Amino acid sequence: MRYRLPMIALSFLACVAPARADDCEAKAVEIADKIGLDAGERTSSGSIALSARNEGEDDYGAYLLCKGALGTTLRYLSPPSPGQKWFQFVGRSGAVLTGVKPSSIELGAQNCVENARLRKTSFRSPGSAFQMQCTVSRNDDRAELSLAGR
Repeated sequence: MRYRLPMIALSFLACVAPARADDCEAKAVEIADKIGLDAGERTSSGSIALSARNEGEDDYGAYLLCKGALGTTLRYLSPPSPGQKWFQFVGRSGAVLTGVKPSSIELGAQNCVENARLRKTSFRSPGSAFQMQCTVSRNDDRAELSLAGR
């Protein structure tokens, strides 16, 4: 009798864990479909690459981290000196993850990158609808940005 409770709990956890994995993969496919990318296979580290479908498209690339420190997180690496088109890409893909308007994500990304550049260190945006953290490389002015919904 005393072993029933732990067995029930383990059974419950076994049922819940695959659902979360499927949710992350489904979210990767949703993001990829909505912005015209391909979703790769989940790696052993729990990330799913989102990349351009052919060489003629801009291949900014993003990764969906299924178990990031902030939960499900999109990670981006910009080209050197990211331009408006890259920030729009972040806004469109981030909106699918967070449910926040693309323009708000885009503006948040621009502010985050600029603050990281000015402070010469990583910067965490204090936004309330989503969490964003970024760093800027001093060598080639590439931005690395992480975005998670709350």
